Amino acid sequence: MHEISFRQLEYFVAAAETGSVTAAAAKVHLTQSAVSTSLAELEENLGVQLFLRHARGLKLTAPGRQALADARRLLSGVDELRDSARSVTSSLSGSLVVGCYSTLAAVLLPRVIADFVAKYPDVDLSFIEGSDQHLVSRLRAVSCDIALMYEADEFRLAKDLRMTALYAAEPYVLLPARHPLAAQDEIGVAELAAEPMILFDLPPGATYFLSLFKDEGLTPNVRYRATNFEMVRSLVAHGLGYAVLTQRPGIPISYDGLEIVTRPLAPRPPGLNVGIVRLADLAPSRRAVAFAAQCAETLGGTIDSFDG
Repeated sequence: MHEISFRQLEYFVAAAETGSVTAAAAKVHLTQSAVSTSLAELEENLGVQLFLRHARGLKLTAPGRQALADARRLLSGVDELRDSARSVTSSLSGSLVVGCYSTLAAVLLPRVIADFVAKYPDVDLSFIEGSDQHLVSRLRAVSCDIALMYEADEFRLAKDLRMTALYAAEPYVLLPARHPLAAQDEIGVAELAAEPMILFDLPPGATYFLSLFKDEGLTPNVRYRATNFEMVRSLVAHGLGYAVLTQRPGIPISYDGLEIVTRPLAPRPPGLNVGIVRLADLAPSRRAVAFAAQCAETLGGTIDSFDG
């Protein structure tokens, strides 16, 4: 029996990510037969079937899904070993996959990425966007190194996740420009309760926004729910209700050019924490630590003991 090699793991990950031997071979610049042989040897050495093979390609088995997460961990460790060996003489290099909660992505992530790649041009940075559930699943599959997200109960309760807060995003009220409440400098939740609400219904945002009313013993009049940030803004712009949000785009208009205004809530409630989430038992790479530090620098927050 031959020993398992890191090359075999690389080919296995490529096959799992592409879903076919042909695509995997193109990705790793080998022949199909060489990749097929490598996958067969890996299955033999592990003593499990990693893939179900069918006419359309490959599908991971249950043992294959677990092996994929473990393989990614091992390959991530190899990248970190390379970084450590080079650290005394060179800048950071290698791959880094960053996740970002969908509403944070367009507002925050481009600024951080621009600053990061200017400082670390040799890092092969890529990113994914999505809901908190999607990003957590990618973290647990080790297909994402770190994720920029809002704090949620899952992070506090899950032993395998660790969140390091950057700053608290304060909620505000979004109104049509001609709404009567737009004439006020600030607005209380009691004044909003009877008004039609456009609820941004993507966790953990929805739970947080509804809690602002629940804490005051109130129930908002939810007229529409939307999981798309710009859909919420456009519905408000067309006079269909108000919304409570935390992220502020730099322009006071909707996608279709209608004016909208923002007003602070009074009294000011505690903000929703924004931070970096990672796996607790997987030490972050130097690239991930550098990206977390860049988030704090660019966004004006603070981050302590991220790699501890």
